[in-house]
Amino acid sequence: MTGNNKKSRPNWSELNQELLGIIASKLLYLDIIRFKAVCSSWFAAAERYSSPGPLLLCPLTRETDAEHVRLGACSIKDGTIYDLNLEFEKPEDVFSASDGFRFIGSSHGWMVAEDKGSELYLMNVFSRTCIPLPEKGTIPTTQSYGPKFSMIQSPTMIQKAILTANPSLDENYKVIIIYGCREKLAFCGFGDQEWVRFSNSDGYDDVVCYDTLLYALREGQIEVWEISDSCSPTKKICLECCYTTDSSYPREICCTQWYLAPSLGELLLIERFIGEFVDDQGQLHPEGDLLTDEDSHPLLFPYKTFSFQVYKLNMIEKKLEKVTSLKDQVIFLGGNHGISLSVKDYPEFMPNSIYYTDDYWDRMHEDYLYGGHDFGSYSLEENSIASLVPYCVERFDPTPFWVFPN
Repeated sequence: MTGNNKKSRPNWSELNQELLGIIASKLLYLDIIRFKAVCSSWFAAAERYSSPGPLLLCPLTRETDAEHVRLGACSIKDGTIYDLNLEFEKPEDVFSASDGFRFIGSSHGWMVAEDKGSELYLMNVFSRTCIPLPEKGTIPTTQSYGPKFSMIQSPTMIQKAILTANPSLDENYKVIIIYGCREKLAFCGFGDQEWVRFSNSDGYDDVVCYDTLLYALREGQIEVWEISDSCSPTKKICLECCYTTDSSYPREICCTQWYLAPSLGELLLIERFIGEFVDDQGQLHPEGDLLTDEDSHPLLFPYKTFSFQVYKLNMIEKKLEKVTSLKDQVIFLGGNHGISLSVKDYPEFMPNSIYYTDDYWDRMHEDYLYGGHDFGSYSLEENSIASLVPYCVERFDPTPFWVFPN
């Protein structure tokens, strides 16, 4: 056979649209996502076939003696757990978050990940596309707290990461992180070689992008930052928010975490109440209850979320107003970019509810029997917690994360 007669490689993007549509109609939800990611032609052929709503990323198995963990995606719609065919090396030391793979953010359908070597990168778990981020060693640090402790050595240094845009559609995206023991802010852009701190303040609880602006929550203040394509974010305004939180919960045996989430044209602030020591009946206990007279071994009372409170920001009066109903909305919180969706589009979720995952990094690695386990749903109407899986109080490593396919 001569070189002129040699067959060329087929152009799969030119397949007949009708044939592609028939193939797409036979696929499962996860395969439809991957099908649409091939090219614009395949996307158009499968556009009428809906992709799943938010999926819960979680380990498929939790054998303690396994060297690797296999990642799956759980659909709340039908309970199907999809094998993503992704494996990561498990940490040798379960008491260190820096010893193994972990997710530190979920935004615009992408995950922000840190591997065992502390390398940072963006990952699309469906297309398996990875984008490297600046080295962790370039994150700005300040004076350490003592000779044996510094923020660069802290296993929980990066507490959260979000994206300002979808990297698949916009190369001008930025990655925003909350980092360090004092919760500072830094960012990087596409192709940057180092992280840049852009606020002199610290104590940040959460960040979220909303209506082309970056909102940052810290110590009762909401900062509004303008995001530019070519330079650092610029602070536009700082709002002092007046609010009255619920004082009926015993603060000596519980802690709170704060989140931001846009919903129906408003910015919501959400307070999460976590019991430090909670038994299997949901009762909160002081730490002293863990030791009994009959047994020298402490009882196993892991931390657990037991309630939420929701507020909306009144921009005119600069105060928070309590929200008693989310209407048909459902909010997703945790390590992910805070987001609100309508159950009209995703009827598998309960309206007027909050679906959350575990991001209590300070205690997630204190015991080999639990950690990453604190995920579920909360009904505002009934003031009740529901589990998403029947085995909620076990160790999940890496911790489950919400991901939003797009």
